Amino acid sequence: MTDAAGRVLVIDDDDSFRFAMKKALRRLGYDVDEAAGGFAALPKLNGSQPPHAALLDLRMGDLDGLDVLRRASGTPARVIVLTGHGTVSAAVEAMKLGAFSFLEKPVDADLLAPLLDQAIADSRGGGDGGTEFAPPIVGVSHAMDSVRAFVEQVGPTDATVAIYGETGTGKEVVARRLHLASPRAVGPFVALNAACVPRDLFESELFGHKKGSFTGATADRLGLFREADGGTLFIDELAELPLESQAKLLRALETRQIRGVGDPREVPVDVRIIAATNRDLWSEAQAGRFREDLYFRLSVFPIVLPPLRNRPDDLAPLADHLLRRMAGPPRVLEEEAKHALRGHDWPGNVRELLNVLRRASLFAKGEVIGAPLIRQMLAASVFAQGRPKELPPSEPPIAWTESGSLRLADVERQHIQRVLDDLDGNITKAASVLGIDRRTLQRKLRSYGIMSDE
Repeated sequence: MTDAAGRVLVIDDDDSFRFAMKKALRRLGYDVDEAAGGFAALPKLNGSQPPHAALLDLRMGDLDGLDVLRRASGTPARVIVLTGHGTVSAAVEAMKLGAFSFLEKPVDADLLAPLLDQAIADSRGGGDGGTEFAPPIVGVSHAMDSVRAFVEQVGPTDATVAIYGETGTGKEVVARRLHLASPRAVGPFVALNAACVPRDLFESELFGHKKGSFTGATADRLGLFREADGGTLFIDELAELPLESQAKLLRALETRQIRGVGDPREVPVDVRIIAATNRDLWSEAQAGRFREDLYFRLSVFPIVLPPLRNRPDDLAPLADHLLRRMAGPPRVLEEEAKHALRGHDWPGNVRELLNVLRRASLFAKGEVIGAPLIRQMLAASVFAQGRPKELPPSEPPIAWTESGSLRLADVERQHIQRVLDDLDGNITKAASVLGIDRRTLQRKLRSYGIMSDE
């Protein structure tokens, strides 16, 4: 396997977790290595060919995750810290030591993949927004022509931009293209996914902090505004910002000055803000969850990215583009397979298309991916949100696996059972992770004999 999808190192002293995560990530196309503890991980993180990203358990027997971060401070790998014992102080310390993000276990590999892709891109690009990590805006539809025209017109300005769109529609791709179209292209492109930051750390993450300003602040931190000075700061999942952080962001936009946590003085910054969200910010403002004045400040140049289901003509060129960038031997879609893509409603948008193509590439028996395999991958998609996917009677409802074939019902049953096991049987949380409502999950549990009618 090539490392086109990125090299990932799984660091955990739990053998079963490493095995499951390695298998799941390889299924998604990543080149995965493992280390059974902190000492085993250090030579790999600091070696001549380090991973692009690492999943690091915080609590390990030989060397804990924070010590690993300290001893591997020079690694180019972007480290995502995983723990079953998350605390704010541990998150502060991990991020201060250079962690890319901080997540609590259990972690589903399919839901982790977008964050992992972001970490890999950041590692390869060094956080500088290089063209290698600003893929083209692909599509032949009128909607995508309009998006490209918007980038061409607004990119060269210094205007604040708000990008609206469902999850997986390519908001960061557009943000990076806007950055590269501007005079700021020689400066840094710094990205923040607000959904991945603990609420207590937003202000420190954005504006920095002074040593001793709060428990765990053992050194000064610049913050993302100062890291992006002279370039672009992209804030994804903007609606996740707490109201108090929104007020400080508004002041930074208006005065072009920031004040770090515990810092008595303001410092000037020269940063362009591009924000993105999958929510209706006006409705959020009317509900009191988002500042109305910040909404108007960010909406000078808004753009809405259409969902994939509304632009079926873009499916074939998008699929061809994604397959060319994928790990492993080259694959192409037969024409009937491209037609099969148009029969799906794509709730996960481009991200779901990428996952479907990754699985199809792994299970394909030759360089041509046929329609039956595509239909099977669509039926088993984790983004299906409980909606049934019918297969033609001539094609048996199976999904290929490494050990042979399995009925799709069995695949779904096993997936639901794994999610439930990871969440200690919590049906409400499992329904949220699976993307279906509680009643739908209960119905499936009864039909599979996992839960009784009583």
